[in-house]
Amino acid sequence: MSRFLYQLDKEEFKSLLKESLKEILLDERIFNTDKELLNIKEAAAFLNLAVNTLYEKTSERSIPHYKHGKKITFKRAELIEWVQSRKVSTYDEIKHLSRPNFK
Repeated sequence: MSRFLYQLDKEEFKSLLKESLKEILLDERIFNTDKELLNIKEAAAFLNLAVNTLYEKTSERSIPHYKHGKKITFKRAELIEWVQSRKVSTYDEIKHLSRPNFK
């Protein structure tokens, strides 16, 4: 929407506000819950990925997931571990690891 808020009529503003609140509440529900298993939409939001990208990663078997028939689920802890395992080392870390340990 390219119009300013003050240019919206009452119904347009309510609709915009309603959609924004839905997004906020979905994010809050996903990130501030102890829910162990996530469905594909929740996992995509948690990882900040498109649902299609997440489907690709599951078909490539590059991300930990579970299939129950056609339903795909993800364990939150495994997703966190998967993200952390993709850390790129800094130059200082590489330099430190490449130094021989002489005693």
